[in-house]
Amino acid sequence: MKLALRIIGALLVLGTLAVLLLVWLDRTETTTDAYVTGRIHPVAPRVTGTVVALNVDDNQHVKAGDVLLRLDTRDFDVRVEQARADINRAKGQVASAQAQIAEAEAAIVSADANVRKTGFDLTRASELVNETPRGISKQEYDAARAASDSAKASRASAEATKVAATAAVESAKAQVATGEAALHDAQLAYSYTDVIAPVNGYVGRRTVEVGARVSAGQTLLSIVSDQVWVVANYKETQLHGVKRGTEARVTVDALPGVTFVMHVDSISPASGSQFALLPPDNATGNFTKVVQRVPVKILFSDEDLRKYRERLPPGLSTIVKIRTGDGR
Repeated sequence: MKLALRIIGALLVLGTLAVLLLVWLDRTETTTDAYVTGRIHPVAPRVTGTVVALNVDDNQHVKAGDVLLRLDTRDFDVRVEQARADINRAKGQVASAQAQIAEAEAAIVSADANVRKTGFDLTRASELVNETPRGISKQEYDAARAASDSAKASRASAEATKVAATAAVESAKAQVATGEAALHDAQLAYSYTDVIAPVNGYVGRRTVEVGARVSAGQTLLSIVSDQVWVVANYKETQLHGVKRGTEARVTVDALPGVTFVMHVDSISPASGSQFALLPPDNATGNFTKVVQRVPVKILFSDEDLRKYRERLPPGLSTIVKIRTGDGR
């Protein structure tokens, strides 16, 4: 009897030592302060308009580039046509001004010839009026001088007309460029009447219906990206041995019986309190040491995402266990 009791006692002692040894050797760090998270992309139109078609429903999966909704294009059709009309009008002004330049150049050629002719006439008249006896009268000489001055004035006028027409051409070309920019802007605005999905994901928080008048920048719905992960907020005392690539085993409260084998992607560059709206100020004299928590980003495998993505919406609670692989 005593021998049996001794054997039982020895077994209990050995069992206790074995449990203590396992606990000491266990390098698994666990936290329940962990959640599934992902990127949520707000979707808003870039122009103001009326919704005429809505192609998605709540919780529907969409792909990047899918047209989520359409706005009425009629207002933007008018803008495009008006911009094209402005361009055509400006091009007509360019052509008109170029024709005026051609006319001015022709007038200058004619004026040059007239200046030369009247100059010769004036030179001859000067010789004749100074002869004795006079070859022409003083009145005829004055008429030759007036004709020469008039020819010079006509040439100066033609040159001024050419300068003005050249300026008109440049102005009209600038109007063409302005019109083309306005046309490009109108065409862009037209293209924005199709509101497209920015990423692959699921539609959520849809607040728009057909017929609604919406404004540019107004959030109409959100797209929850296909890519989700787990953020585990570990105590700073638990981070020893946690590094990129470390294996993590994660269970999700919404998926009992399923254990995800994941890996650490990165550790936050600052504790959670440092990103708070009002970070703590420990220089005020009222210091109380509080163990800080540091977010650790943990990634699902591609296979798990394909299999369980619909059942892993951001916000779900998880339990994370990371085996550090290093001694204490």
